[in-house]
Amino acid sequence: MNQDKLKIFNSNIIKWYPFEKDKTIIQIGLNECITKELEKNFKNIKTIENIDDLSLDIKYDYILIYGYENYNDIIEKVIEIMNDKGKMLIIGNNQLGINNWSKYDIESKNGILSLENQYEKIKTLSYVKKELQKNNLTKINTFYAFPDYKTSEVIINENYNIDISYIERYNPNISEDEIKVFDEIKMLKTIVLNAPEMISFFVNSYLIEISKEESENSINYVSFNNYRKEQYQLITIIKDNVVEKLTANNKAEKHINNMIDIINNIKYENIKILDYEKDGKIYSKLIKNQSTLDSILANNANNIDKVVEILNKQRDMLLKDSVKYQECKDKLNFSDDEEILDKLNYMEKGYWDMVPKNCFYINDEFVFFDQEWEKDYLPVEFVIYRAIINSYDLVRKINIDELLEKLNILQYKELFENIDKELREEIIDKQVYEAMYKKDNLKAIDNLINENKSYWQEIIRSGEYIKNLEKYLEEAKNDNAKKQEYINALENEIEKNANNKKFLKRN
Repeated sequence: MNQDKLKIFNSNIIKWYPFEKDKTIIQIGLNECITKELEKNFKNIKTIENIDDLSLDIKYDYILIYGYENYNDIIEKVIEIMNDKGKMLIIGNNQLGINNWSKYDIESKNGILSLENQYEKIKTLSYVKKELQKNNLTKINTFYAFPDYKTSEVIINENYNIDISYIERYNPNISEDEIKVFDEIKMLKTIVLNAPEMISFFVNSYLIEISKEESENSINYVSFNNYRKEQYQLITIIKDNVVEKLTANNKAEKHINNMIDIINNIKYENIKILDYEKDGKIYSKLIKNQSTLDSILANNANNIDKVVEILNKQRDMLLKDSVKYQECKDKLNFSDDEEILDKLNYMEKGYWDMVPKNCFYINDEFVFFDQEWEKDYLPVEFVIYRAIINSYDLVRKINIDELLEKLNILQYKELFENIDKELREEIIDKQVYEAMYKKDNLKAIDNLINENKSYWQEIIRSGEYIKNLEKYLEEAKNDNAKKQEYINALENEIEKNANNKKFLKRN
């Protein structure tokens, strides 16, 4: 596993942060990726690792503490170097984060074993906040980082209403030498739905923004797509009233421009879309208090006819501007049996990311957002197929093939799987993806139980067999004892009779 590929994402924890330029900054806690990211906004960066090297003679506009769990009681000293209008950024791990509960590390360095015998104070998020308040720092803005601050994929403001779809968008941090105790994402979704106030207890990592004056930071949510090739990596930022798309690096500028073309083309085709371009940047109108279509479909999992009705409406909408196979067969980027291909309908501009998680369904109308991808002459039916397989909560509750059958697209499943695979391979950085997701030797408690289930069942059967043998042996012993008593009685009777005969002969 190429874990070194993931180090480039160390800077994600601050890549999104709206630093003011031409300010002074000190970085406490060394990390090369963090320093390089800061260099984009600051001319001179003071870096130290040992807090004893901190000079109190200079004040800074920004104080960044990286890896706060490695320091003890330093706030009182650090606050002395913060300008009155300055900000302190604390980045650290919450040592009671759900990632520690969800895995078992036999060496006890991480996971649930590392929490045993922790009778002294540990660096929880709550502990850090109390330390700040103790030093009269009450203007704090807290952001939760998942899976952690070293490879952040999702960052959420603690005051933002967390949707369970946000939880889906990161990969839990667990290595092949650890054992998964439970599914971290499923458990977090359960917490969000039933006890959202507990997220602050279970969050894995955090970034805390501290200031002496009120912060004007309006950012509520940030997400990254680390698994993509560099030229497709973006940052999604949700603010109070708008969603903004930024490039994660310079190589992704072309992708942003392609997205602008897609937005304009979709509008031209009279498909409703929330995305728009302004000054070369991409924004989306923020829809509040509305669930995305994937949530609506999941909530109707027990009413499969309703799911079919909605997806058929989407298909009818896309069919309006579709063409038949004979009109575009020389332009297809894939091949299959011509009899199969002839049954499909094709979009000249195949917007294949029109999936329910990128769509609102309001008053029986589809309103799309976050449209990044287009491939010429893709089947309309393929877009519907992707709408299903990308509705994660829905597919966990239904039989996918049954739904595909009701939509009359089951016969194309193998073809669509191949098309989807090719599209994904164009986008995904294989090395990063394998480092993040492909863990062939990963063990889970339930898998270990299943692997040993037959062995345990054999032990149980053997135990029952032994008990039966012991019972049979005991019964045999009892039977032998009764037979021996009978034999003894017969022998006594024979001896008695013999003695009587001898007595009679003498008399």
